[in-house]
Amino acid sequence: MQHDASPPLPPPHSKIGLVHVRHLRAMTAALRAVDYRYGGGSCRTQVQALLSWCDKAFAHAASASVRREFRCAVAELHALAGWAAFDAGLGGSAHRHFHLALDFAQDEDLVANIRYRMGRVHLHHGGPAEALGMFGLAGLVANTRHTKAILAANRAWCYAELGQRVPALALLGRAHDEFARADVDGAAPWAAFFDVHDLAAITGVVHTALARTVDPSFARPAITSLRQAVTGYREDMARSRTFALIALSLNHLVEGDADEATAVAGLAVAQTGDIMSARTRKKLEPLRAEADRRHATTVRELITPLLAAPPHAA
Repeated sequence: MQHDASPPLPPPHSKIGLVHVRHLRAMTAALRAVDYRYGGGSCRTQVQALLSWCDKAFAHAASASVRREFRCAVAELHALAGWAAFDAGLGGSAHRHFHLALDFAQDEDLVANIRYRMGRVHLHHGGPAEALGMFGLAGLVANTRHTKAILAANRAWCYAELGQRVPALALLGRAHDEFARADVDGAAPWAAFFDVHDLAAITGVVHTALARTVDPSFARPAITSLRQAVTGYREDMARSRTFALIALSLNHLVEGDADEATAVAGLAVAQTGDIMSARTRKKLEPLRAEADRRHATTVRELITPLLAAPPHAA
């Protein structure tokens, strides 16, 4: 899926105007949609080309108000670049873009979102304590209930990974309360992914972690929430649906239902074909461990090719 990532710059010595800011935000939104649907590996080239255009655009004059809006739009683009790099398995590039995004950001809630994404990198790489620290920094500047819901849900995930049931469930309850009172329809573009389906998915993920670290009985509520997410996600959120399917298969194994686990794993594998996300392999590792533990040979055979694929192709 290709996008024109090099809109024409104004002639030398002319000004950058709001029309350029609007164009940049429209391009960022289009590339963000590609990331959601096909993974970070599918849009990194276009994102980098658009960042190159931004570098050149800074040489042009602009009013103070336009310059502020332009810097905020560039911050959004760097945040997307960081997430796409993270999804493609490029941690160093992800951190570089996130720090640049913080330098450009003019909106406190955007700063909170960037720090949330930095926390997710830590969580993905097995650092829930480090992620909690980053989510805490994000919470200091978060100024919408929607963002507070995102942060509470992700803090719950961290505590679940640490095997701490009480704070995990308390924060998950807070996330649902904040979300119920949030202006979800009015969420900023960089946070709009967190809808009722994504809330269901992360609720399922928190219970999945608790099923692994605290008590297998948490697999039952995990299945309920993950089914809701899988059913609700549209095709434009294919990557998120794939991750939810992987977690759902794992919970069926925890409950001893190898047949259902196999069927769901098959759906996840079938959907990975169009998705260029290195995170897929990491998400599959707990499923492989559970399949090994329960001698679920068919599940293991289904996911082995993905686990053996190069990171950039996963």
